[in-house]
Amino acid sequence: MKIKLILCLLLGLLPSLVLAQWKSVGKADYNWGPFLVYSITLSTETGQYQENERPLMLTFTFDKQVEGKNFAVTLIKEIDNLKIANVDTSAWLKELQRIFPDFSPQDHLSFIALANKSYFVLNDTVLDYEFDSEFAHILTSVWLSEKTNFSKMREMLLNQNKIENEAPKMELETVPLNEEDVNPQLPPEYPLENQPEAVS
Repeated sequence: MKIKLILCLLLGLLPSLVLAQWKSVGKADYNWGPFLVYSITLSTETGQYQENERPLMLTFTFDKQVEGKNFAVTLIKEIDNLKIANVDTSAWLKELQRIFPDFSPQDHLSFIALANKSYFVLNDTVLDYEFDSEFAHILTSVWLSEKTNFSKMREMLLNQNKIENEAPKMELETVPLNEEDVNPQLPPEYPLENQPEAVS
């Protein structure tokens, strides 16, 4: 009875989080060779990101058919590539493979990281497992940390290009011309004898 009550509370809480006023920070594409596999979007409540900010949401929009168990293996491999000490990913892999179905084109898999817990939501369905804050920190680090193997994707997710492009541009000071400026002058040392003779 207690488990059913907790599950009902979770199912009532999470849709409101999914429908919260999320604002996109940035978006990046993951390609395998010439093929787009998925797009990933980083969202926060403000549309800005600061390190370790919560809540945040990463949303994967699949462009290809992707087997859920293989996607779980890929996520865990990328976590292992971060080489974080004292992290046992075997339990995470087991749960991810259990809860991930196979993904179809245009499926949206959202990962919502809160202060003390995190969840996956597939389209409008909350997947049946609650992860802890450590998992949320490490999973988001795959794309957002400075140690990421996806440096180009990180730049796009954090919208760093936009920030650079929005830097204030220096305006050149313009000086109005007078009559003397209209007639160009030769340099003082210019050899006049080398000039072509004027045609009479």
